[in-house]
Amino acid sequence: MKITAVILAAGTSSRMAAGNKLLLDYSERTVIEQVLLNTADSNVDDVLVITGYESNLLQKKLRNHLTERIRLVHNADYQRGRAASVKCALSAIDAKVDAALFMVGDKPDVRTALMNRILERFRREHPSILHVRTPSGRGHPIIFDRAVFHEFMPLEGDFCANEILVRYGDRLIVLDDHRNQIDIDSEADYRTALARLAESRVERIGHQ
Repeated sequence: MKITAVILAAGTSSRMAAGNKLLLDYSERTVIEQVLLNTADSNVDDVLVITGYESNLLQKKLRNHLTERIRLVHNADYQRGRAASVKCALSAIDAKVDAALFMVGDKPDVRTALMNRILERFRREHPSILHVRTPSGRGHPIIFDRAVFHEFMPLEGDFCANEILVRYGDRLIVLDDHRNQIDIDSEADYRTALARLAESRVERIGHQ
C-alpha cells in the first residue's frame, strides 16, 4: 500500500507576532525542518510540503532536504484557507497512491515513532480514516484512504474535518496516544514547545 505524507505549511502565522512560526528555531534547525525530518523518516512512500505564505523563504530553508521522495508544492490560493491547501495536495498526489497522511507544519514534537504506529495500523486494517487522539482531543497525523478524497472538494475556508469523520464513523479507527500535542500558534505555544524539547533532552541524558 502506497501512502503519501502531506505537510500543510501554507498558513500566514497570523497569531505569531515574531513572524513566520515555521521558520522559528527548533532543535538546531527550524520548526518546519523538524516536521519534515520527522515525517520523512517515517514509513511513508513520499512527502509533499504544501507551501503558500512566504513560500520563497520556505523553499530556501528546505531546498537542501529535497530528494526524489520529498518535494514542495505551492498553493497559490493559500489565502483561501486550509481547504485550498488540502485540495492542492490531493491534486498533486500520484494516481497510484492509496492514501494520504496529513501533518501540519507547526507540530515539531510529533515523533516519527507515532507516525509509524498509525501507518502500521492503517496498512494492517485499512479503514477509511485513521487519526490520533491525545488526552486533549484529536491530534495528528490523520490518514485518509483515497476513496475519501472526493469529500474534500466541496469544502472551503479553514474547514474542520468533523463532518467527514462523522460520515465515515463506522469505517474510522482512532489510535490513542498519551502525549498532548503542541500547536505552535503563538509565542506562548512556542515557549511551551521549547520547554518540552529541553525536558526531553534532559530525559535522554538521564537514560544514557
